[in-house]
Amino acid sequence: MSIPDYTVVVNYVSEGEVANLIRGYVQVKGKKVRFSGVAYGRFGGQNFSPQFTKGAKLKLAALTGDFPKFEEDLQLRLVRGDFEAKPGKNEHHHHLHLGGPEGAHV
Repeated sequence: MSIPDYTVVVNYVSEGEVANLIRGYVQVKGKKVRFSGVAYGRFGGQNFSPQFTKGAKLKLAALTGDFPKFEEDLQLRLVRGDFEAKPGKNEHHHHLHLGGPEGAHV
């Protein structure tokens, strides 16, 4: 069973020395589900640990059919930069590329 198509939107990225706090949402079957997490690993490659509330995990399990598979796919998309960047209402569009060279700003 494959997971359904979904989009990833990141609307906040902090600028940290070693790690970046990230917030955004995924949109699956017309439903938005928020996530937060930490992007880290400047040396040896990037990594991302998305965090969902218990309710969001249950919702995503119902929408995708396989939450662990979905979570793994989401991690890969975020590391590859396969997401849309949309700053929130009170945020500036200024962040580090997760897969880019140190200090590359958008």
